[in-house]
Amino acid sequence: MSITVTNPEGRNVEFKDQRGPTCGLYALSFVLEYLYDIKIPATADGDKTSESLRNKFKKDGKTVIGELYDATSSMATYIEKLAPSKIKCQSVACDVTSIIETLNGGGLCMVPFCVDASGKPDHSGIHAHWCVLLNVWEVDGTAVACHWGKDHVFNLSQLEESNKAIKDVEEQYWGKIPAASYSFSIPIEGLNYVQCKTNTDTSCKCEYPLPFPIKSGSIKSIPAKPLSQTLAGKMLVFRNNGSCDENAVSQ
Repeated sequence: MSITVTNPEGRNVEFKDQRGPTCGLYALSFVLEYLYDIKIPATADGDKTSESLRNKFKKDGKTVIGELYDATSSMATYIEKLAPSKIKCQSVACDVTSIIETLNGGGLCMVPFCVDASGKPDHSGIHAHWCVLLNVWEVDGTAVACHWGKDHVFNLSQLEESNKAIKDVEEQYWGKIPAASYSFSIPIEGLNYVQCKTNTDTSCKCEYPLPFPIKSGSIKSIPAKPLSQTLAGKMLVFRNNGSCDENAVSQ
């Protein structure tokens, strides 16, 4: 599933649904193409010769299997270095005022939040996820949010609260689904990785309509992360009209 968004310059940009825990990289891939016409796919989708954000982030030690658990200034600097002459990225406090100022100025916001089963923000503190904010309607305090290959309308105050509620995560284990099972796994969740209960128990941690045979030797560990420090209260903003807001407070 995917949607196509037309940017102010008239270019059509596709926002694809993620595969596995790669929501941040899919969000970033969309932002880079939408604002800067930089086309780097989030994942190689089986083409090992193709450059992708996931391959680069793995090579540089920024991710294990595609997760993006960092919205700090160090991540903003790393992203800018992908194309220093074009990309303007900054880590700022996630609040309604900053979101509105960024969107009204022609920029985009990548916001981490706690997502519920319907794709909306909640305050559970778990299920950290990324969205890209586009158009804003100040009158009712909402904005268009893209994620999961769809567009949603989020209340910005609720999104800010959801962002601030993000909690730390314990060590996680993810296993890869064999290629032969893709025929039934993709329509369910679009995954090529599923979360396992432990590093030895290959049963899925979450409940799915069909069993997922985990590929032998594929389970990888994602270390525990202090998301309350690296994601909560923060977002990544992107601008294409010169330098970032000098009045914004870096996180």
